[in-house]
Amino acid sequence: MKERWEIWLDNTSKRERAFAHYLKSKKIKTETEVKELIQGHIEKANHNLAFLQKTLDLKDFNDWSLVVSYYSIYQASLALCALRGYSTKDHLATLLILIKEFYPQNLNSSEIKLINETTLEKEHVLNYTEAKKKRGAASYSTIIMFNKEEAEDLQSKAISFVNKAKNIIEASNVPL
Repeated sequence: MKERWEIWLDNTSKRERAFAHYLKSKKIKTETEVKELIQGHIEKANHNLAFLQKTLDLKDFNDWSLVVSYYSIYQASLALCALRGYSTKDHLATLLILIKEFYPQNLNSSEIKLINETTLEKEHVLNYTEAKKKRGAASYSTIIMFNKEEAEDLQSKAISFVNKAKNIIEASNVPL
C-alpha cells in the first residue's frame, strides 16, 4: 500500500485536494514576511549541523547525533516551505508543501523519501522508515548506545539536504 507522500508524488489532483484541506484546517498557513523566516530556519539548520559535528566527536552520544540530524533536515524543510510563502508545524503538511512546490523541479523522489524518513510522525503513516525509527528510538527509548556509522550516515544525508535547500533558496535570490 502506498503512503500518502507517494500518492501525492503521482497524483496531482489528490495532492491539490490535500493541500486545500490543510489550508482550510490551518495546518498550513500563508506567510507574507518570509525572508526572516527562511533565514531563521536555515540558521537553525546550520546551528544543528554544527552541534551534530560536536556530538559525533563524542562517541557516547550517537543517539543525539541521530536526533540532531533529524532536526537539521526538518529546519531546512521549513525554510523551503517559507520560500514559497507557507509555514506549518505539522510534519505531513511540511512534506506536502515540499512535494507541491519543489517536486520534481528541485527535489527528486529520493530526497522526498529522505524527508519522509526523517520527519513524519508515526500516527500519520502506516510504516516508519529506518531513520525515523532511529530518531524516535534515540529520543524516547532507554537505549543509549547507537552505531557511529549509522549516525555518520544520517549526518551526511542531513548535510546534503541542508546544502540543497540553501542552493534552492539562493537560486531564488533570497540572501542567506
